Amino acid sequence: MGDLPTTWNVVSMMPLPAEIARGFFPADVDVNVSVVNPRTETAAVDACRTADIVIGDYEFHVPVSAKVIEQMTRCRLIQQPSAGYQQIDVEAAAAHGIPVASVGGANAVAVAEHTIMAALALMKQMVWLDAEVRKGEWPQQTVRARGHFELAGKTWGILGFGRIGREVAQRLRGWDVTVRYYDVVRAEAATEAELGVAYGTVDELLEHSDVVSLHTPLTPDTRHLIDRAALKRMKPSSYLINVARGEVVDEGALVDALAAGEIHAAALDVFVDEPLAPGHPLTTLENVLLSPHTAGTATEAVGRILGAAQENLHRVVRGEAPLYVVNGVDPRAD
Repeated sequence: MGDLPTTWNVVSMMPLPAEIARGFFPADVDVNVSVVNPRTETAAVDACRTADIVIGDYEFHVPVSAKVIEQMTRCRLIQQPSAGYQQIDVEAAAAHGIPVASVGGANAVAVAEHTIMAALALMKQMVWLDAEVRKGEWPQQTVRARGHFELAGKTWGILGFGRIGREVAQRLRGWDVTVRYYDVVRAEAATEAELGVAYGTVDELLEHSDVVSLHTPLTPDTRHLIDRAALKRMKPSSYLINVARGEVVDEGALVDALAAGEIHAAALDVFVDEPLAPGHPLTTLENVLLSPHTAGTATEAVGRILGAAQENLHRVVRGEAPLYVVNGVDPRAD
């Protein structure tokens, strides 16, 4: 990595005080932390000109665009303190020789558990049943008219078979469920056998699955992966679980499909615009379960996320290569 700075200039895009970002670094390292404020691209451009390290925004509001990256004449790492990094132009960073690192699969278990919980909550009508009992009703018989099902015997389709998708498959073992998956890179035969999964195309998964869960990154190829045509391929009795990124689903098409009964229900933890606006059409539907992007924020997962980000920052100030680099770049030598 070349000679290390005597003082590290760190730019934090997190919505947190500078002293919290300072706590990510060893106490014996001279670190000067500045926080981007206001949280805009223009402010980020100004802040990053002398940055040695940039810590990304886990809320994804502050863009690390090509315009921002062009100013990073001495940056050794862009560390994103979350699994997602869609606000960072990773290709522009690669072109400038700057590694972009995430936190690997630190929240994979939490998201996988949330995924299965959400599907079961929908299949068992838990939210509606809870609301009815609280109102003094006892819908023991009438719940079946809304759809009240077992998971056993069903087919579960996993779109995106990275760390989270594989954790979902692992946790479905023993549930008497047929698991199919699709990913741009097919898993090795030994992994398929170990997890008890079968590979299929996107269309095959949509057409045959009772539950479809989304675990893909947001890329040009996955944006609106679930569009109007994809929803029409799904069974009218099927469930859609999105814990990936809001833009993977065409929200307007999903609202129409849910309202028309083209699919049975959906559980959404991510949205195109967050927070979800009051009165958003999704909030008016009874057959959708909504959560505020919390699938990966279990206490244990947050601890692992912060630990992974901190370890990477420690590695870089020690002159070592960071882990979990997502754009294939090694640290540049000055």
